[in-house]
Amino acid sequence: MVMKVAALSGSLRAGSMTTQMRNTLPELAPEGMAIEMVEIHDLPLFNEDLREDGKAPAPVTRLCEALAGADGIVLCSPEYNRSVPGVLKNATDWASTDQSAPLKAKPMVVLTQSVGTRGGNMSHYAWRQILSAIGADVVVGPDVSIGPMADKLEDGRLVEEEARSLIARQLELLAGKIAAAAD
Repeated sequence: MVMKVAALSGSLRAGSMTTQMRNTLPELAPEGMAIEMVEIHDLPLFNEDLREDGKAPAPVTRLCEALAGADGIVLCSPEYNRSVPGVLKNATDWASTDQSAPLKAKPMVVLTQSVGTRGGNMSHYAWRQILSAIGADVVVGPDVSIGPMADKLEDGRLVEEEARSLIARQLELLAGKIAAAAD
């Protein structure tokens, strides 16, 4: 069985360090895990008035279908002003209010990064609060908060071995949670 994992980046900037971290995930995934990059750049700002006859805008439907079809999710998040990026919070707001409830009880890992030495710890903490409120099944274990990130990237990928090892371990824990949920 191949475990399908959806990976989202909370930064829209071309060359984003968060997206580079996300794009490295397939190299670090355990055997049997396939990582799908799910883009959120085209989501409208969350507004229930945009649902017509119970249907969300097409980009929201695409997001929710990708999340619902995944066995697990990886949220890759920068830290903005000691909290979460609005674009990724917007995606979770849309998904958490969708009738398909694609985040409820979904095995999930949060990876944060920052240019600072704390590596996105405040963002990581905020995500824990948000995801617990919507009923996601977040992997517990060592937090993955990587910083200073700029020193750990090369040619569009995360290359620093300690960070890679920590992420690989989280992906293994996610695989275990997915397998347990399937039993």
